[in-house]
Amino acid sequence: MEDPENKNFENKKESDRSEKNPVNEKSSANPVNSIKLKFKGIIDRYRIYSSITDIDSVSRRYFVIGFFDGVLTILGMIMGAHLSGSATSEIIISAGIATGLALGISSGWGAYEAEKIEQTIMKREKQKALLINRKSDTISKAHEFATYVSSTVHAIAPIPAAILPLIPYMFLPADDALVPAIGVGLFSLFVVGAIMGRVSKRNIIRAGLRMFLAGVLTLLVVTVLNPSHL
Repeated sequence: MEDPENKNFENKKESDRSEKNPVNEKSSANPVNSIKLKFKGIIDRYRIYSSITDIDSVSRRYFVIGFFDGVLTILGMIMGAHLSGSATSEIIISAGIATGLALGISSGWGAYEAEKIEQTIMKREKQKALLINRKSDTISKAHEFATYVSSTVHAIAPIPAAILPLIPYMFLPADDALVPAIGVGLFSLFVVGAIMGRVSKRNIIRAGLRMFLAGVLTLLVVTVLNPSHL
């Protein structure tokens, strides 16, 4: 038969444990609050790193460069394929996607190597000015973070930019898809230029037209200098 005194003692121990761990019970009962705190911590850390390295500005530059390269490269490839007289939707889609992926990998890798050097130089200058000589300080982490973010942006930007002009070829024969593809590519350049114009507080129409005209000029150069004319 169980001793009543022992039973009361065990109940008291359980009660004491509950009183000593109210935080654990609250955190387990409110996982949403835990997620919110983690997310807030990530945002706060990003703001600190951004204030140290100006990640936003660098990432914007790499996005524009990558998107610009992606659209113009694919438009040039499309125009060259049609001028050669052997363009089919299957070939253009396959070659276009492969080109976009290769361009993304190349852009990201090149940006990583370039940014690693630049961010290291800036990090050392700041550490020297602040008399800091540690590898794990906030400045080091901020510049390392900036290297990864900027190179990732540059790697991703050319891929959707390259795919956009290929969309008409997924639904139309090659000859019918040429004009819509060029239109999609030039329009996407205009939109990106206009957005950048708004960010920099310039005339958005003028900024968009500059990107648009760059696309037109590329197509003209590819058409005139294409070997099919020789």
